[in-house]
Amino acid sequence: MTGAILSTILDVVVIGLLAATIVYAVRLNRQLAAVKDSRAELEALVKGFAEATAQADASVKGMRKAAAESGEQLQSLVQRGTAMKEELELVVQAADALASRLEAASGRARQAIAPTASSMPPAAPTAPAPRPAPTAAAAPPVAPSPPAAQGGAEPRSRAEKELLEALENMRR
Repeated sequence: MTGAILSTILDVVVIGLLAATIVYAVRLNRQLAAVKDSRAELEALVKGFAEATAQADASVKGMRKAAAESGEQLQSLVQRGTAMKEELELVVQAADALASRLEAASGRARQAIAPTASSMPPAAPTAPAPRPAPTAAAAPPVAPSPPAAQGGAEPRSRAEKELLEALENMRR
């Protein structure tokens, strides 16, 4: 009898384990069906991700190209600015030299006039002649010619000529 009871107990245990296996197999089957259903969604998600990655890559390449072009344009502007700066430095140097020469000539002229003015009797003060009112169509005032053009002994330097050309160009 103990053999029959033991056999029955073992059969019940095996039936219980088989029932648990069937339950587990049914749950696993449902989960596999859900994975199969979501596989199509996952494939669509992966395709979307691949497209987004490709667009991002193209955008980065476009941005690099734009940055390179902007860099070239900026370098060109910097070079132009440097050239203009150097040119303006030359103009300023020429203007300084011209101003120094004009100041020296003015000082010499004052010294030359001072001894002759002291020997002459003082003249009666006169009122300056009234100037006509400028009109909109009036031409810009013409600068007096430098001493060299008036028969002075000093010839114009290259810097003075360049400065005069620059001033004439600015008036036009």
